[in-house]
Amino acid sequence: MKPDEKHLLVFRFSAMGDVALTVPVIRNVLQENKNLKITLVTNPLFIPFFYGIDRLTIFPADFKGQYRGFNGLYKLYKDLKSVNKFDYLIDLHNVLRSRILSFFFLFSGLKGFRINKNRKAKRKVITGKIKKPLIHTTERYKAVFDNIINVSTPLSVPSIFPSEKAIAAAEIFIQKENIQAKQWIGIAPMAKHELKRWPLENIHSLIKLINKDSDVYFFLFGGGDKEKKEMDRISTQNTNISNITGKLNLSEEIALISKMSFMITMDSANMHISSLLGVPTISIWGGTHPMTGFGALNQPDEYAIQVSEQELTCRPCTIYGKGSCKRGDLACFTRLSPKIVYHKLIYLNLFK
Repeated sequence: MKPDEKHLLVFRFSAMGDVALTVPVIRNVLQENKNLKITLVTNPLFIPFFYGIDRLTIFPADFKGQYRGFNGLYKLYKDLKSVNKFDYLIDLHNVLRSRILSFFFLFSGLKGFRINKNRKAKRKVITGKIKKPLIHTTERYKAVFDNIINVSTPLSVPSIFPSEKAIAAAEIFIQKENIQAKQWIGIAPMAKHELKRWPLENIHSLIKLINKDSDVYFFLFGGGDKEKKEMDRISTQNTNISNITGKLNLSEEIALISKMSFMITMDSANMHISSLLGVPTISIWGGTHPMTGFGALNQPDEYAIQVSEQELTCRPCTIYGKGSCKRGDLACFTRLSPKIVYHKLIYLNLFK
C-alpha cells in the first residue's frame, strides 16, 4: 500500500436491493479518491453487482455457515484482521450483527462510522406526521463516507455493469428464444411481502393489453420454485413471453435486464437493479412509498405508479412491506387496475 493510501472496511450484508444501492456510492467514492481501497463484507450472492469497480475487494460472508452466530462473528473479525490492515470502518447496515462486528474492531482501536437510518422519521411518515420525502437511502450511505472524505452528487447512473461473460450468456439465451419483436419489456412481478405485490392476475391482464396493440416481447423475472410456478402460469397463457426464472444466474439476469426497452417492477430488488443499469423503470407501489427513501434512483417521479396518499390517507402503511392491510381490501393495489397502468404507460410514451 502506498504511504497516503487508505483502506476502508465496509459492512452491508443484505437485503439484495439495499446492497445494490451501495454500488453507485462505492463507485463514486473510489472514482473520486484514487488513494482509497475498499473491502466490502457482504453476501457472496451479490458479487455480480460490483463487477468492474477498481480497488474494491469483496469479502464474502456466509452467516448461515462458517460465520453463524456470535462465535461466527468473532471468527469473521479474526479473518478480516488477518487479511488486511484497515484505516476506517464504515457500517452501512446498522443491525445487531454489524454492530457486534463493529464492536470487535472498535475495541481493537479501529475508528468507525455508522449509517443513521433515522427510524424515528420513517415512523412519522407512517403515522402521517411527516409528509415530505425523506432523503434517499443512497444519500444516507454517502453521509457515512462523508465523515472521512467528500463524495460528490449526483451519483453516477448507470453504476451496475454486466460482465462480458454474462452478456455472452444472455445473448445465447436470446438467440434460442428467436425474438423478433421491436421492444423487449421486462416484468418483475414478485416481492417478498404482500403489501408490495400487485396481484398476478393484474400482471396477466396487463400483458394481454400490451400484446393486443404493440410489437413487444416479455421477459418475466423472479426467483425460487414457487415464483417460477406462478409465472409459468402467466407465460403459458400468453404469447411473446419467456419466464427466465431459474434459467439464468444473477450475473446473466443483470445482463438481460440491461437489454430491456423498459422494466415493470414492484418495490423490489429488481427495481433497483434495473434503475442502476440505467434502464427506464416503471415501479408499481402499494403499502410502501418512494417518499421513505427507497425509490428507483434517478428515475422520473411519474415512473412510480401509485394511488396518491391524498386519495388513500393510509398510504404509506409500511416502510419495508411487512404487516398486513389494515383496511383488509388492499385498496392501494385494487384501485390500480391493469387499464390504469396500461394507459399510464401510453401516457409516458414508452411504446415505439
